[in-house]
Amino acid sequence: MKRYIKIICCIVIVAALAILVKSRWNAWFKNVPEEPYAAATVPDRITLTPGEDFMSERTVSWRCGDTLAQSFLTLTAGGDTATFKATGSVIESRGGRDAFYYVTIDSLQPGSEYSYRVTTAGKQSREYRFAMPDADEPARRFLFFGDVQDNIGGQSGEWFAKLYRQYPDADFWACAGDLIERPIETYWNYLYQSADTILATMPLLNSTGNHDYLKGLYLTIDSRWKHTFVYPENGAATAIGISYYIDMPGMRFIVLDTNGIQDCVTITTRYQWLKRVLASAGDKWKVVMWHHPAYSVRSSRINLPVRNTFVPLLERYGVHLVLQGHEHGFMRHIGTHGDHPVYLISYMSPKSYKLRKSSPGFKVIADTPMYHIVDYNNSTMEVRSYALANDSIMDFVKISR
Repeated sequence: MKRYIKIICCIVIVAALAILVKSRWNAWFKNVPEEPYAAATVPDRITLTPGEDFMSERTVSWRCGDTLAQSFLTLTAGGDTATFKATGSVIESRGGRDAFYYVTIDSLQPGSEYSYRVTTAGKQSREYRFAMPDADEPARRFLFFGDVQDNIGGQSGEWFAKLYRQYPDADFWACAGDLIERPIETYWNYLYQSADTILATMPLLNSTGNHDYLKGLYLTIDSRWKHTFVYPENGAATAIGISYYIDMPGMRFIVLDTNGIQDCVTITTRYQWLKRVLASAGDKWKVVMWHHPAYSVRSSRINLPVRNTFVPLLERYGVHLVLQGHEHGFMRHIGTHGDHPVYLISYMSPKSYKLRKSSPGFKVIADTPMYHIVDYNNSTMEVRSYALANDSIMDFVKISR
C-alpha cells in the first residue's frame, strides 16, 4: 500500500511540475524574435559612463559599421585638443553584426568642461559636451529611476528630456535595470531616439535587468549590453563589466548583477566580491544598486537568493541605500540599523503590476511611475520620490551617519 502511495505522490508531483513548466514556458524560455538589421553607417549610440574614479575618469562608447576601422576620440578643453585611440570589438547579435568602440579618458579635472567628437573610418559624430563635478562642492546630487521598458512610440523621450531639464545639477543618473523592453535592435534604437543626446552627456550608472538577458536554461546577457555601457572591470570574476563600483567624494556606489546568479559559482563569486568591496569602502556612504529586490513588493514573489545571500552583508557593513527595480511598483523598507539600509523599489515603465498592501515598515504605492532625487553631504542623505506624471512628492526619507 505504501508503495502505491509513493507512486501516486510521484505522479502528482511530476504532473504539477509539467503544468507549471507549460504555464511558464514562454516567460522562462521564449525570446522575442529579432529581425535582421544593417549596421550603422555613421557613429551612433554614443554613451558616456564614469570610470572607477568618478572625479577624474570618463568612458565614451559608440558603434559604427560591422568591421573594425580606425577610430578615435577628440577631446577639447579650453584651447587644448587631445586625440585618443579607440579600442574596438565586433559583436554578433541574433539580428546582425556591429563594431563597437570605446575610449577611457583619465586625468580629467574636477570643475572643468569638455567637448568631444568620435570618428570611425573618417566618419565623424557631432560635438558633445560634459562637465566634471566640482571637487569642493559640499553637497551632491544624483537621480535614480527603475525599469523604463517603454513601448515603441511611448513617452520616455518626454520623461528623459524633462528630467534632464529639471535637474541639470545632477552628477549622474542611475537605473536599476531594464532600460529597454527587450534585447532586440528595435528597442535599442528606440532608447537612443528617446534619449536624444542625453546619454552622450550625462554619466549613466546602469544595472542589468532580466529584459537585458536572453532566456534559456542558462541566461545570457545581450551581447550589445557590455559594449554599449562600458564600466570599470573591477567586478566579480563571473560578472566583469556588469558588476562594478564607482568611487566619488564621500560615497561608494556599487552595482551588482542579480540576473546572472544561476549556480553556486556565480552566487559565491558575487558574494565574496560584494563583501570585499563593502569592507574596503571605509566610512563612505555606501549605496548598492541591483535589479531584483531583496524584499518584494509583489505578494507572489520572494527573491530568496538575493535576500538570504546579500542582505546579511548589507546589514553587517552598514549599507545606507539599496536601489532596486523589476517589480513595477514603489516600496520603501528600512532595515535594522536605525534609519538604514533604506530598501527602495521603483519603476518608470507604462506597465504596472498588482502589489501587496502597505504594512508596518513597508510603504507601498501602486500605479505610479516615479523618479527619485538623492541629495547627500558629509552627514545626511535625503531621498525624495516624485510622481513622474506631475512631479508631486510621494515619499521622503532622511538617512544620517
